Amino acid sequence: MTDTVGSSVLKVLASQADVPLQEFIVRNDSLCGSTVGPLLASKAGIKTIDIGAPMLSMHSIRETCGVVDLLYYKKLFAVFFSSYYDLAENLLSE
Repeated sequence: MTDTVGSSVLKVLASQADVPLQEFIVRNDSLCGSTVGPLLASKAGIKTIDIGAPMLSMHSIRETCGVVDLLYYKKLFAVFFSSYYDLAENLLSE
């Protein structure tokens, strides 16, 4: 679901929020990660970024989420809602 532009936007916002990111990429020959994300992204007509907290979405039961992860989400979304418009304007003007 995430493209290179979305990934770059997320990295800038996470840096502004002082939130660490853990990047995960599935190998091309793996069946993992091919749920509804790519289909929804292609039909939505908007930029999409696939981020997820294991305990807040339908991920593997082997994944865990710590209390600090929720704090990071709060910080990331606060920066997103306060800074995304300016960041998007700069992306479009360059």
